[in-house]
Amino acid sequence: MSDSTPVAATAPEKLSWYRRLYLRVEALSSTKYALAAMLLVSVVDGSVFPIPPFALLVPMVLAQPKKWVQYAVMGTVASLFGGFIGYYLGDLLRQGAISFLDINLDVRITRFGINATLGELLGRNFWALALLCSVLPTPFKVVAIGSGMVGVPLDRFFLAAVLGRSVRFFLVSGVMRFFGPTARRWLRV
Repeated sequence: MSDSTPVAATAPEKLSWYRRLYLRVEALSSTKYALAAMLLVSVVDGSVFPIPPFALLVPMVLAQPKKWVQYAVMGTVASLFGGFIGYYLGDLLRQGAISFLDINLDVRITRFGINATLGELLGRNFWALALLCSVLPTPFKVVAIGSGMVGVPLDRFFLAAVLGRSVRFFLVSGVMRFFGPTARRWLRV
């Protein structure tokens, strides 16, 4: 005797808006506009865009491995430009919040062996966090806008961003170039 009960078809999984956007951006990598799209996404990633440029960079390097250095350099430069936009957005937010909320960053903290103003503490130590977060898979816009908001000196932000974004772009591109599609599973991009 056979069981004639129909097997329920499983409904396709509903993708989140973020995943759908990520897949659309990734699909651009196989078009003739891939490089322009990666540069645009790299610029906007530093200020407001929720998708990292690596969604385009990875398939582009896999498709044309000999161009990995070119893609890394161009992506780094575009990302730095976007980082400056984000930094200045953060600076504008900081200036607006300081005046609107009457925040005094010159308040001196003299406890626990600390003798500095609040502004000095934020500006002096945030650049190391900016460097770390520029390398790690964190949204660069958070680093850029945050650096501007807490008043990290522009030269320190620039140094952290150049070092961090260069490492990140060259690492992702290099791994894709030398280890190919199997490396895509290692890097969550």
